[in-house]
Amino acid sequence: MNMTRKTFYGVGVVSAALNLLGGVLLMFSMRMALLFSLATIGSGAMMLLVAMSLREDAHARSLCLAGALLTILGMMPGALGAICAAAAWPAFAWPYFRASAPESGLHRAAFLVLVCGLVLLVGSFLPVPQMLAACIICAVAAAQGLLAWLLYHEDTPADGV
Repeated sequence: MNMTRKTFYGVGVVSAALNLLGGVLLMFSMRMALLFSLATIGSGAMMLLVAMSLREDAHARSLCLAGALLTILGMMPGALGAICAAAAWPAFAWPYFRASAPESGLHRAAFLVLVCGLVLLVGSFLPVPQMLAACIICAVAAAQGLLAWLLYHEDTPADGV
């Protein structure tokens, strides 16, 4: 089996889908912590594996590693966990935001992930009703899934980021 960056982005799509499913179930008052845990582990694994495959861009590799570390730290309870969880995907998305053309879908998806990170950060410290939290989770998961899906479809062997 040949593992490429495209395979790793596929793991990111599946992780985002698990988060989206967890958010939809939360709308119906069914909290499935296992789904969120599996999604978090998958996201961290994707970021780590992508970082290991980025030999040509040290800055992007360090941001992917930071995203993986923030994902793991985001599983901790408390304020530190909330801050790290909110910053993980934006750290991963930043090099793609910078490297892509402003009119491209990838650039827009990366920007959306950056905005969602800010929403998660603010929402983590405000009293949010469960239905609104579930809607935020779904929106964030959709943005993360879109970014991973675009990376999956735009990845080429000569890709610089």
